[in-house]
Amino acid sequence: MLDVSLAEKLIERVTEYTTYNVNIMNENGVIIASRDPERVGTFHEAAFQALNGSKEIITVEGDNDYPGVLRGINMVIDIDGKKEGVVGVTGDPAEIRPVALITKMAIETMIKYENQKMQSLRRQSKKERFVEMLTRDENPDPTYIRKLAAELNYREDIVRIPILCRPEHLGNAEELLERIKTSHLHGREDISFVLDDEYVLVFKTLDKTEENIFSDYKYILGEYMADALRWMREKEMKCRFYVGTFQNSFTQYYYAYRHCRWLEENVRTDHSTVWFYDYVGKYMQNFIPRNELQRMFNVFGSGMTDDFKQDFRELIGSLLDNNFNIAAAARQSFMHKNTFVYRYNKVRDMLNVNPQASLSDKWMLMYLYIYLMP
Repeated sequence: MLDVSLAEKLIERVTEYTTYNVNIMNENGVIIASRDPERVGTFHEAAFQALNGSKEIITVEGDNDYPGVLRGINMVIDIDGKKEGVVGVTGDPAEIRPVALITKMAIETMIKYENQKMQSLRRQSKKERFVEMLTRDENPDPTYIRKLAAELNYREDIVRIPILCRPEHLGNAEELLERIKTSHLHGREDISFVLDDEYVLVFKTLDKTEENIFSDYKYILGEYMADALRWMREKEMKCRFYVGTFQNSFTQYYYAYRHCRWLEENVRTDHSTVWFYDYVGKYMQNFIPRNELQRMFNVFGSGMTDDFKQDFRELIGSLLDNNFNIAAAARQSFMHKNTFVYRYNKVRDMLNVNPQASLSDKWMLMYLYIYLMP
């Protein structure tokens, strides 16, 4: 029996690669997913006959051959010898036959994959299945993940933020998790577990009615982890903490976790705790297509000497790190302020910009800096 949400997901994936209308019918011949939303819920006579007769494929040559059925090709979805439903592709049968066959094969393959994935999940405990969907599945089935959460007594209408803890030595994760859970601030709605035998991941609840939740969350999490931090100091245990993004939908927790992993992979700092919202700009740089920067700044790059580029990167990099505060940027670059200003003015004069007075000039320098970085 085909699940509606799975059928909708199949339609979404398949129609990325074809412009033809594709319908999926259930075991009763009712269209449960379609590229044409108006057809969902209508009866499909050709599909019903394919499911209840001997023919695996029914070709409809004319729009009036069957009531409410457009011409096209309709094929049984066969999973391990069982008729699970029908996939139909609308169009001239002679033209669409190869597309229809490939679509049928693709849908059967995807259904088998989903079935295997669900069988694997059923072998795990509910908590393990829930964790798997939160951290491994980019597009979890909303109905299923919420059903699991309800069975585990986790509410969704709560703001949570992930803390990914990475102990320096393997084997400390279980002990660290137990210590975190003994905190008087660890509540029943906090979702916590050991991940891959080397991480501890906590989705910590925050009071969304708290007026200062966004300004004070670092202090709140610091207090929450205080007991565990004291215990680690006594044990001389080192650990890095990566704090992700606020979320209030289980289907988005995967991305909050991925934000933690991005911090681990991309941010180098001496601080033991790294906060995602401190690095939003750096994170967003990952999504700027290199070819788009090339189109904007290729002439700038070819028109600058190597010495000027090096000077530009050093000066603008320091300014970006210090919110364009010249005195602080000069200190970071180990330059006398007058020397820094002299070299910086050469950059400003060449590009005719004044980022201290113009936000647009600041953005321009920032993206040119990203382009010129090796």
